[in-house]
Amino acid sequence: MRNTGKRSVPILFKTISKNFGNILRLYPKMMWVADHPKKYSEDERYEFCMFLIKTLIESAGVMVRAFGLENIPAQDGFYVCANHQEKFDPLAIWYTFPRKIGVILDDRATHRPFIREVCKLVRSKKLHYRRPKKIFKAISEVTEELKNFVNYMVFPEGNYEEVSGVLSEFHAGSFKSPKNAKCPIVPVAIIDSYKVFDRGFTTTLPIQVHYLKPIMPVEFEKLTTSQIAELVKSRIQAVLDKFQKK
Repeated sequence: MRNTGKRSVPILFKTISKNFGNILRLYPKMMWVADHPKKYSEDERYEFCMFLIKTLIESAGVMVRAFGLENIPAQDGFYVCANHQEKFDPLAIWYTFPRKIGVILDDRATHRPFIREVCKLVRSKKLHYRRPKKIFKAISEVTEELKNFVNYMVFPEGNYEEVSGVLSEFHAGSFKSPKNAKCPIVPVAIIDSYKVFDRGFTTTLPIQVHYLKPIMPVEFEKLTTSQIAELVKSRIQAVLDKFQKK
Protein backbone atom coordinates (compact mmCIF):
# COMPACT_ATOMS: atom_id res chain seq x y z
CA MET A 1 0.00 0.00 0.00
CA ARG A 2 1.39 3.41 -0.90
CA ASN A 3 2.04 5.76 1.99
CA THR A 4 -0.72 8.31 2.52
CA GLY A 5 1.19 10.59 4.86
CA LYS A 6 -0.99 9.79 7.89
CA ARG A 7 2.08 9.06 9.97
CA SER A 8 3.76 12.38 9.25
CA VAL A 9 2.20 14.28 12.18
CA PRO A 10 3.06 11.77 14.96
CA ILE A 11 6.53 11.21 13.49
CA LEU A 12 7.17 14.94 13.41
CA PHE A 13 5.85 15.35 16.95
CA LYS A 14 8.08 12.59 18.32
CA THR A 15 11.12 13.95 16.52
CA ILE A 16 10.57 17.48 17.79
CA SER A 17 9.71 16.41 21.36
CA LYS A 18 12.89 14.35 21.68
CA ASN A 19 15.10 17.05 20.15
CA PHE A 20 13.43 20.26 21.25
CA GLY A 21 16.52 21.55 23.05
CA ASN A 22 18.82 20.69 20.15
CA ILE A 23 16.43 22.28 17.66
CA LEU A 24 16.40 25.55 19.61
CA ARG A 25 20.18 25.47 19.86
CA LEU A 26 21.21 24.24 16.42
CA TYR A 27 18.49 25.01 13.87
CA PRO A 28 19.21 28.78 13.70
CA LYS A 29 22.88 28.05 12.98
CA MET A 30 21.84 25.44 10.42
CA MET A 31 19.78 28.06 8.58
CA TRP A 32 22.66 30.54 8.75
CA VAL A 33 25.25 28.13 7.35
CA ALA A 34 22.83 26.90 4.67
CA ASP A 35 22.03 30.44 3.52
CA HIS A 36 25.66 31.66 3.44
CA PRO A 37 27.56 29.22 1.20
CA LYS A 38 30.25 31.80 0.43
CA LYS A 39 31.25 31.92 4.09
CA TYR A 40 31.67 28.15 4.41
CA SER A 41 33.42 25.66 2.14
CA GLU A 42 31.62 22.63 0.74
CA ASP A 43 33.47 20.41 3.23
CA GLU A 44 32.55 22.67 6.15
CA ARG A 45 28.87 22.69 5.19
CA TYR A 46 28.85 18.92 4.79
CA GLU A 47 30.63 18.29 8.10
CA PHE A 48 28.21 20.58 9.93
CA CYS A 49 25.25 18.78 8.41
CA MET A 50 26.64 15.39 9.46
CA PHE A 51 27.21 16.73 12.99
CA LEU A 52 23.56 17.81 13.13
CA ILE A 53 22.31 14.45 11.88
CA LYS A 54 24.46 12.54 14.35
CA THR A 55 23.35 14.77 17.22
CA LEU A 56 19.65 14.43 16.40
CA ILE A 57 19.78 10.66 15.94
CA GLU A 58 21.76 9.93 19.07
CA SER A 59 19.88 12.36 21.31
CA ALA A 60 16.60 10.78 20.14
CA GLY A 61 17.87 7.35 21.15
CA VAL A 62 17.51 5.89 17.66
CA MET A 63 19.94 3.04 17.04
CA VAL A 64 21.36 2.60 13.56
CA ARG A 65 23.70 -0.26 12.64
CA ALA A 66 25.69 -0.59 9.42
CA PHE A 67 26.67 -3.85 7.75
CA GLY A 68 28.84 -4.48 4.70
CA LEU A 69 30.85 -1.27 4.83
CA GLU A 70 33.68 -3.23 3.22
CA ASN A 71 31.54 -3.36 0.05
CA ILE A 72 31.76 0.39 -0.48
CA PRO A 73 34.13 1.02 -3.42
CA ALA A 74 37.52 2.49 -2.57
CA GLN A 75 37.24 5.08 -5.35
CA ASP A 76 34.55 7.75 -5.23
CA GLY A 77 32.11 8.25 -8.07
CA PHE A 78 29.50 5.57 -7.39
CA TYR A 79 25.72 5.41 -7.09
CA VAL A 80 23.98 4.21 -3.91
CA CYS A 81 20.45 2.83 -4.44
CA ALA A 82 18.31 2.03 -1.40
CA ASN A 83 14.80 0.88 -0.63
CA HIS A 84 12.54 3.44 1.05
CA GLN A 85 10.57 2.80 4.23
CA GLU A 86 10.59 6.18 5.98
CA LYS A 87 11.60 9.82 5.68
CA PHE A 88 14.39 8.85 8.06
CA ASP A 89 16.14 6.66 5.45
CA PRO A 90 18.54 9.27 3.97
CA LEU A 91 19.63 10.15 7.50
CA ALA A 92 20.37 6.48 8.21
CA ILE A 93 22.70 6.39 5.21
CA TRP A 94 24.41 9.67 6.08
CA TYR A 95 24.82 8.49 9.67
CA THR A 96 26.60 5.29 8.64
CA PHE A 97 28.32 6.30 5.41
CA PRO A 98 32.10 6.86 5.85
CA ARG A 99 32.56 9.45 3.09
CA LYS A 100 30.76 12.35 1.42
CA ILE A 101 27.61 11.55 -0.49
CA GLY A 102 24.93 13.69 -2.12
CA VAL A 103 21.24 12.95 -2.51
CA ILE A 104 18.69 12.88 -5.33
CA LEU A 105 15.12 13.52 -4.25
CA ASP A 106 11.67 14.75 -5.23
CA ASP A 107 11.52 18.53 -5.42
CA ARG A 108 8.30 18.52 -3.37
CA ALA A 109 10.19 17.27 -0.32
CA THR A 110 12.88 19.94 -0.52
CA HIS A 111 10.68 22.81 0.62
CA ARG A 112 10.05 21.40 4.10
CA PRO A 113 11.94 22.81 7.10
CA PHE A 114 15.16 20.91 7.90
CA ILE A 115 15.09 19.05 4.56
CA ARG A 116 15.31 22.42 2.82
CA GLU A 117 18.46 23.28 4.81
CA VAL A 118 20.00 19.83 4.40
CA CYS A 119 19.69 20.20 0.63
CA LYS A 120 21.67 23.41 0.83
CA LEU A 121 24.37 21.91 3.05
CA VAL A 122 25.07 18.82 0.92
CA ARG A 123 25.12 18.19 -2.81
CA SER A 124 21.54 17.60 -3.87
CA LYS A 125 19.61 17.20 -7.09
CA LYS A 126 15.90 17.94 -7.18
CA LEU A 127 13.62 16.04 -9.54
CA HIS A 128 10.63 17.99 -10.85
CA TYR A 129 8.47 15.10 -12.03
CA ARG A 130 6.11 17.32 -14.01
CA ARG A 131 8.93 19.16 -15.75
CA PRO A 132 10.78 16.72 -18.07
CA LYS A 133 13.41 19.27 -19.11
CA LYS A 134 14.48 19.76 -15.51
CA ILE A 135 14.61 16.00 -14.94
CA PHE A 136 16.83 15.59 -18.00
CA LYS A 137 19.06 18.41 -16.75
CA ALA A 138 19.37 16.80 -13.30
CA ILE A 139 20.20 13.39 -14.81
CA SER A 140 22.86 14.97 -17.01
CA GLU A 141 24.39 16.85 -14.07
CA VAL A 142 24.48 13.73 -11.89
CA THR A 143 26.11 11.79 -14.74
CA GLU A 144 28.90 14.34 -15.05
CA GLU A 145 29.42 14.53 -11.28
CA LEU A 146 29.62 10.75 -11.00
CA LYS A 147 32.33 10.84 -13.68
CA ASN A 148 34.11 13.44 -11.54
CA PHE A 149 34.13 11.20 -8.46
CA VAL A 150 31.08 12.51 -6.63
CA ASN A 151 28.89 9.95 -4.85
CA TYR A 152 25.08 10.09 -4.86
CA MET A 153 22.28 8.22 -3.14
CA VAL A 154 18.82 7.68 -4.59
CA PHE A 155 15.62 5.90 -3.57
CA PRO A 156 14.29 4.39 -6.82
CA GLU A 157 10.86 3.56 -5.38
CA GLY A 158 10.20 7.29 -5.19
CA ASN A 159 7.70 7.32 -2.36
CA TYR A 160 7.89 5.00 0.62
CA GLU A 161 5.64 2.18 1.66
CA GLU A 162 3.55 1.47 4.71
CA VAL A 163 4.49 -1.77 6.47
CA SER A 164 5.34 -3.99 3.54
CA GLY A 165 8.54 -5.97 3.12
CA VAL A 166 7.81 -6.24 -0.62
CA LEU A 167 9.46 -3.60 -2.74
CA SER A 168 7.51 -1.40 -5.11
CA GLU A 169 8.61 -0.86 -8.69
CA PHE A 170 12.02 0.74 -9.06
CA HIS A 171 11.80 3.62 -11.55
CA ALA A 172 13.99 2.87 -14.55
CA GLY A 173 14.83 6.56 -14.98
CA SER A 174 16.73 6.44 -11.70
CA PHE A 175 19.41 4.37 -13.43
CA LYS A 176 20.15 6.55 -16.44
CA SER A 177 22.95 8.43 -14.70
CA PRO A 178 25.01 5.42 -13.51
CA LYS A 179 24.52 3.69 -16.88
CA ASN A 180 25.73 6.78 -18.76
CA ALA A 181 28.54 7.42 -16.28
CA LYS A 182 29.56 3.73 -16.30
CA CYS A 183 30.02 3.80 -12.54
CA PRO A 184 29.44 1.16 -9.83
CA ILE A 185 25.97 0.83 -8.33
CA VAL A 186 25.85 -0.01 -4.61
CA PRO A 187 22.51 -1.56 -3.56
CA VAL A 188 21.51 -0.76 0.03
CA ALA A 189 18.86 -2.56 2.05
CA ILE A 190 17.36 -0.54 4.91
CA ILE A 191 15.67 -2.77 7.49
CA ASP A 192 13.01 -1.81 10.03
CA SER A 193 13.32 1.98 9.75
CA TYR A 194 9.53 2.35 9.84
CA LYS A 195 9.27 0.48 13.14
CA VAL A 196 11.28 3.00 15.10
CA PHE A 197 8.69 5.69 14.50
CA ASP A 198 5.68 3.39 14.63
CA ARG A 199 6.70 1.96 18.01
CA GLY A 200 8.19 5.11 19.48
CA PHE A 201 11.74 6.16 20.23
CA THR A 202 11.89 3.86 23.26
CA THR A 203 12.23 0.79 21.01
CA THR A 204 15.41 -1.23 21.34
CA LEU A 205 15.13 -2.34 17.73
CA PRO A 206 18.03 -0.98 15.67
CA ILE A 207 17.65 0.19 12.10
CA GLN A 208 19.87 -1.93 9.88
CA VAL A 209 21.67 -0.47 6.86
CA HIS A 210 23.12 -3.20 4.66
CA TYR A 211 25.63 -2.09 2.01
CA LEU A 212 25.64 -4.85 -0.61
CA LYS A 213 28.32 -5.89 -3.07
CA PRO A 214 28.57 -3.22 -5.79
CA ILE A 215 27.26 -3.97 -9.27
CA MET A 216 30.06 -3.05 -11.63
CA PRO A 217 29.52 -1.41 -15.05
CA VAL A 218 30.59 -4.55 -16.89
CA GLU A 219 27.60 -6.34 -15.31
CA PHE A 220 24.99 -3.90 -16.63
CA GLU A 221 26.51 -2.20 -19.68
CA LYS A 222 24.36 -4.29 -22.04
CA LEU A 223 21.18 -4.02 -19.92
CA THR A 224 18.38 -1.50 -20.34
CA THR A 225 17.64 0.82 -17.45
CA SER A 226 14.52 -1.23 -16.71
CA GLN A 227 16.63 -4.37 -16.47
CA ILE A 228 19.13 -2.60 -14.22
CA ALA A 229 16.27 -1.50 -11.99
CA GLU A 230 15.06 -5.09 -11.67
CA LEU A 231 18.59 -6.34 -10.96
CA VAL A 232 19.13 -3.85 -8.14
CA LYS A 233 15.65 -4.43 -6.76
CA SER A 234 16.14 -8.22 -6.67
CA ARG A 235 19.35 -7.91 -4.67
CA ILE A 236 17.77 -5.60 -2.12
CA GLN A 237 14.63 -7.75 -1.90
CA ALA A 238 16.75 -10.81 -1.09
CA VAL A 239 18.17 -9.04 1.96
CA LEU A 240 14.73 -7.81 3.03
CA ASP A 241 13.43 -11.38 2.80
CA LYS A 242 16.25 -12.53 5.07
CA PHE A 243 16.27 -9.81 7.72
CA GLN A 244 12.99 -7.84 7.66
CA LYS A 245 10.98 -8.76 10.73
CA LYS A 246 7.22 -8.73 10.28
